[in-house]
Amino acid sequence: MPALFPPAVLLGGYVLLWLLGFLACALHQSRRPVAVGADYLVVLGAALDGCEPAPILAARLDAALEHLAAEEAAGHAALLLVTGGKGPHEECTEAGAMARYLIARGVPAERIRREERAVNTAENLRFSAALMAAERPGYRCTVVTSGFHTVRSALAARRAGAPGRVLGADGPLAHGPYQLLREAVGTALAVPRVNGAALLLLTGTGVVLGLA
Repeated sequence: MPALFPPAVLLGGYVLLWLLGFLACALHQSRRPVAVGADYLVVLGAALDGCEPAPILAARLDAALEHLAAEEAAGHAALLLVTGGKGPHEECTEAGAMARYLIARGVPAERIRREERAVNTAENLRFSAALMAAERPGYRCTVVTSGFHTVRSALAARRAGAPGRVLGADGPLAHGPYQLLREAVGTALAVPRVNGAALLLLTGTGVVLGLA
């Protein structure tokens, strides 16, 4: 047996289990009901087309509008918080583009809060949590993002101390397997200690088995 075969099998198995586990978590997250009663609907930024939301971001905004209507029908006056800064190849901030999209669809400007510094998911939730806590202590929020992005968003929300649920605008595979695979890698990198320790342990175990 080649010495590299056991570690390769163990590492490959771990990666496969991670991907399957991530998909299971994404599917579970997409099926969890999100109740009304939030103080804020936090819409996470994504790529723009010029200064207009690209399809992924437009889907998040449309889902936020739908959930806002449910909040209002239940007698709740939730605020919309759009979060996202200006990427290196973007002409304007994602939050600015999102705010314009919402206003054009009838949302009063005074119901919208903007967070225009964040450049990644962790910052989206951290900066938004600080803004909400300062304006409305004891708040509850619903984080609106894409279906493939719900797992990492939920992790970032917990780390930021943002209480509430995550709402997926669509299914985990709505934008194709590439986005889901990319997000699985991004989520793995968000917990480097856990995965790094597991990979080192499996590599060492495989090497020992290969030399035995």
